[in-house]
Amino acid sequence: MNILFLCHRIPYPPDKGEKIRAYNILTHLAKKHVVHLAAFVDDPADMAHAAKLRELVNGECLLVPLSRTATLLRMAHAFATGRPLTTSYFAGRRMSRWIGELFKTYYIDRAFLFSSAMAPLLSGRFPPARAILDMVDVDSDKWRQYADATRGPKAWVFRREAKTLFALERKAAAAFGSTLFVSPFEAQTFADMAPETRARVHCVANGVDHKLYSPTDSHPSPFPTGELPIVMVGTMDYRPNFEGAIWFAEKVLPIVRAVLPAARFYAVGAKPAAQLRKSREGVIVTGRVDDIRPYVAHAAAVVAPLKLARGVQNKVLEGMAMQKPVVATGPASRGLDVAPGVDLFVEDEPHRFAEAVIAAATGPDRARIAANGRRRVERDYDWERNLAELDRLLERQPRLETYSTANVRSTGRLPLEESAE
Repeated sequence: MNILFLCHRIPYPPDKGEKIRAYNILTHLAKKHVVHLAAFVDDPADMAHAAKLRELVNGECLLVPLSRTATLLRMAHAFATGRPLTTSYFAGRRMSRWIGELFKTYYIDRAFLFSSAMAPLLSGRFPPARAILDMVDVDSDKWRQYADATRGPKAWVFRREAKTLFALERKAAAAFGSTLFVSPFEAQTFADMAPETRARVHCVANGVDHKLYSPTDSHPSPFPTGELPIVMVGTMDYRPNFEGAIWFAEKVLPIVRAVLPAARFYAVGAKPAAQLRKSREGVIVTGRVDDIRPYVAHAAAVVAPLKLARGVQNKVLEGMAMQKPVVATGPASRGLDVAPGVDLFVEDEPHRFAEAVIAAATGPDRARIAANGRRRVERDYDWERNLAELDRLLERQPRLETYSTANVRSTGRLPLEESAE
């Protein structure tokens, strides 16, 4: 098939949750089909990977850098006209024109949209029954959680975004052939919110590269001798991550260090927020690292202390895959098919979380739970096995051979517009 793949952020490098999922789906589809990719680029540094991404795509490829000025103007207009800010951020005439030219040049069998923000780009231009929307998680509910945890004008803006974005999600899910979520919890949450879409809602779970995140690989330790490192990984300008890291550093770590003075907390990830960079005893904020695996491999315990979370936390799966004892909050683990106390530790209250960290780092059950976690990942979180459900959904979508009168071709390439780099 010819598949149009629209992605709100460039799906390479696969170094954060949404990119990991988008990258694995993209490469999976490209093994079996001709995939035409269009994606926005909101981090200029990611354009350095454009050539590598084009090697992975066997059809046309357009990467559109987002201009800060243009996005702010679009968001201001969306605010004034009652539309979601999210969809106005990921928008632009250039991609819209490129999609129109693609439809004139190729017969597109299916469209795959990664993120609800991309839904408006297909409106009125492609049979919705032949499109699959991957919402990943209920993004609108994330904004509701932000609103509930915020005061003042920001809370009002977040609540407005939750309302307007949910209206778009609901309309899109009712129109498209299938809507995907990353976990049964997310799928059930959305189906309860929009019951008329229930028959079109499906779960396609994430996976882990079992070879890349292997407990048997040897990595040099990044830690000083004598430390007991407690590690959290993630992009540290993402609000749930840096707020979770601060909560752990201020509420949990002092309790841990009262029992284990050698304990140090490492917040490992790019773009640490200013609030997180504040000096705290026993806390090391690394910033971006070339490879997170040495930090995880030599950690006494891996933590995911998120208080706000949606979807599946890849940081939890990767820690389990590397056979490390993981301690997570309920929100950080509820999207996973795991058993608390068997595959990992799950706690929410600071003292109980601290006790779990002490047990994970030094307790008699740490090796057993770590081994159970690795087995769980091997059994339930394999990309190829989980993406077989996507293959079935693609085959189920109807073929409407008369949808376009354009002179189209099922194979071949044309010199469509390239992105400015």
